[in-house]
Amino acid sequence: MAAGHGLAPITGSSGSVGVVGYLLGGGLGPLARSHGASSDRVRGLRVVLADGSVVETTAEHEPDLFWALRGGKGGLGIVTRVDVELVPLRTLYGGSLTVDGADAADVLRAWTRWTTTAPDDVTTSVVILSLPDLPFVPEPLRGRTVLNLRFAYPGDAAEGERLAAPLRAVAPALVDTIGEMPAAAIATIHADPDDPGPSWVAGAELRTIDDAFVDRYLGAYGPGGDSPFLGAEIRHLGGAVARDVPGGSAVGGRTGDYLLAFVGMNPPLVPAMVASFADFTAWSAPWAASETNVNFLPAPWTEEMLARAWSPQTLARLREVRSQYDPDGRFPFGA
Repeated sequence: MAAGHGLAPITGSSGSVGVVGYLLGGGLGPLARSHGASSDRVRGLRVVLADGSVVETTAEHEPDLFWALRGGKGGLGIVTRVDVELVPLRTLYGGSLTVDGADAADVLRAWTRWTTTAPDDVTTSVVILSLPDLPFVPEPLRGRTVLNLRFAYPGDAAEGERLAAPLRAVAPALVDTIGEMPAAAIATIHADPDDPGPSWVAGAELRTIDDAFVDRYLGAYGPGGDSPFLGAEIRHLGGAVARDVPGGSAVGGRTGDYLLAFVGMNPPLVPAMVASFADFTAWSAPWAASETNVNFLPAPWTEEMLARAWSPQTLARLREVRSQYDPDGRFPFGA
């Protein structure tokens, strides 16, 4: 309905992720650099509190609860409705570029350099995929390790083509879907699976990345790296993500310029995934940001784990708001 009026929500990268959980964590999608966290567009919520009462919260009504719900994730109540501001956006220049694993190093290094001068209104990411030889994988990619570069520019197609040209020129593409597209088709940029399935996800934000980081990343997750993950992704943040909304919000992870996300879908490999992520956390410490957005933290969400999601000041205020609205801890969070 919104698309018919030239309007669109600022969504996540996957069309199958729950809206409320995504927004309560902030939400960093394909338009993050140009439009900020998705929760920045939340204008109101209906919440069932621990005592059974129902409240409508906005920036003017129950402002502390409103502040906490935009990025504070859980432990505050049951959200039954979210009011979201739409943006004028009929089309964008977006899609993805897939190259063979043999070209992954060249493309990753070129992309890393490109991000240092990329305009704020372009959001990109790269992911190294170890694809199975199964029917649901496009035939040219089955059983291969590839690098997939995602691109989203909410502006003129000619300017988008100019901005993407240096990335396209690095290596021949196996598949190139970057072009003008309806805003309603934005989930096709990342092309995450629509069907449910088992997965283990972990993430971490970084202040910066450089050649030394790229060397370690490629050694662990590139071709021949024996990675337990289906995908090892690097998203470029900054831009509008780094700017909080007027009045503030509880969104964590605004300090990082890059976000690493690891996804595995083979349950027997979960112990290897946990070990691999622990190893990554150790060796990536010199590049680590002070916070990682809560939506990308691996389970279980202990108090120690959640302390990584927000600044000490934001975490302290969240605890105060939770104590105010759920004094008996009916909605435990961080246990």
